[in-house]
Amino acid sequence: MDPVRADESKAAFERDGYVVIRDFVPEGELAEIRERAEAVVRRSPNGGGKFTNVTKGLEKFDDFFAELLENGRHVPVLGMLIGQPPEPTTASFFTKSEHSEEVHPHADALEGGVIWISLDVANRDNGCLHFLRGSHHRPDEFSHLNANTPTDLTDHPDAVAIDMNPGDIVFFRPNTVHWSGPNRAGTERRGFNCFYVGDPFKHLTDEQREALKTRKKAARN
Repeated sequence: MDPVRADESKAAFERDGYVVIRDFVPEGELAEIRERAEAVVRRSPNGGGKFTNVTKGLEKFDDFFAELLENGRHVPVLGMLIGQPPEPTTASFFTKSEHSEEVHPHADALEGGVIWISLDVANRDNGCLHFLRGSHHRPDEFSHLNANTPTDLTDHPDAVAIDMNPGDIVFFRPNTVHWSGPNRAGTERRGFNCFYVGDPFKHLTDEQREALKTRKKAARN
């Protein structure tokens, strides 16, 4: 990335909490991501916990995704945007078939960065990503939001729908409010996501970690 474009991207990232770069990933790499991710889904369906259209932990099933997570072409760009080396957490595959569930507006109370690569055309009709521009600067204002709880921010003056083509990538802060609606068009809308927040529970003691695991297990049951 040339210096002028890098400066413009970093300024947008700092101001808005996200930045889109078009035609970032070549078709050959997109095809391999699709093929390998679909293979993981066949082996481990519903690997995303509360959302059935998300498969997390791709790097645990295929070294190809571990390499992308650690050394993908997006890693140095994300490092430039966040001002520090990204700490890999996990890689995920998102699908959104007709009438599939939506992810409601929320912000992840974490530092670091996230990338989302569009594997298909994504638009308002089939459930593209939305962001609340600049919301990462006002975390307390949006701390009540939850990905499972409907909150209509459609008419918010800072709401932005991110239409994307295959190969486009969006870099964003995890604490920028984001969401995606249902797929009303019935077209495929797949995406590849990498989270870079390191260990989100590194501040917890061993006792606190065990208590968290117990609560999560009880919630699943």
